[in-house]
Amino acid sequence: MMKRKIKLNSLVPFVILAVMAIIFAIATKGQVLGQKNIENIFSQSVTTIIAGLGMLFVVSMGGTDITHGALLGVAAAFATMAGKYFGAIWMFPVAILIGACSGIFLGIITSKFKVPSFMASLSMLIALRAFLSWLLNGQAIMAPLSIKFIDGFAFKVCTLVALIVIITYVFNFTPFGTYVKAIGENENAVKHVGISVDKIKIIAFVISGVMAAIAGVFTVVRVGGASNTIGIGFEMKVMMAMFIGGIPVQGGMGSKIYKLILGVFTITLLENGLVLCGASGGITQLIRGFVLLGAVYLTRIMYTKVNATKKIKNVVQIQE
Repeated sequence: MMKRKIKLNSLVPFVILAVMAIIFAIATKGQVLGQKNIENIFSQSVTTIIAGLGMLFVVSMGGTDITHGALLGVAAAFATMAGKYFGAIWMFPVAILIGACSGIFLGIITSKFKVPSFMASLSMLIALRAFLSWLLNGQAIMAPLSIKFIDGFAFKVCTLVALIVIITYVFNFTPFGTYVKAIGENENAVKHVGISVDKIKIIAFVISGVMAAIAGVFTVVRVGGASNTIGIGFEMKVMMAMFIGGIPVQGGMGSKIYKLILGVFTITLLENGLVLCGASGGITQLIRGFVLLGAVYLTRIMYTKVNATKKIKNVVQIQE
């Protein structure tokens, strides 16, 4: 019974994506599954997947990082300046440095000063968005044409695959990845075995910041420049993708990379399909909200059932 329920949990993200694809295929008369549209869905998903790969470490601990939209904007602005004056080769290093600094600061605030991650990241979001507005002074910075190759399909595929492989290895096959998920399950237990929880948290926030900054480079190249509105609402899209994919809100061992990827494609397909159906922006936001609420509720119910089954199994084993 236990194995059957775990398998059911694993299949839910696939089922949601398949059902949504079928619904929009019928509603758009197959237009949503056209080759060009599928390529468009992939291109729109790249930045969300990249940022989500970083945020996954924070969410797995049961934490929150809602700085991604503002951090993406700041990193994009500085990366654009670097690409414009020094060449495309400096865009990623500059963005990564900014993302790492933001992650270190946020990690220290949450771990050393015990500020809840939601409040700390909310404050950082406001500060970064204000800094971006001051930096650009209401003017947009146009990206040079020489960096357009970054938006190429082959470059995006190679970069995305490389990042997925690296993050998968770190998240699933290193002690650090295990500690991150263990903190989400029981932080006190991790502390009692002698592991530096504060250090793990800081590194997790650094990874989250770096991946958001990398997503910022791809975003600015895709849209053609940086402005003070770039990245607004991006952090919510990443979080929606995670929870729609079935990643537990409270983190823990149920956090899986494949769930993130499926969730990203699901939310992108939802938005793309609604546009093709002619839905207005307000209707799109309304439907996104209901879908997110339903996904979080479903994930919570299944997580509770699996935990209950585990406890019953443990009691039976103790009695035997």
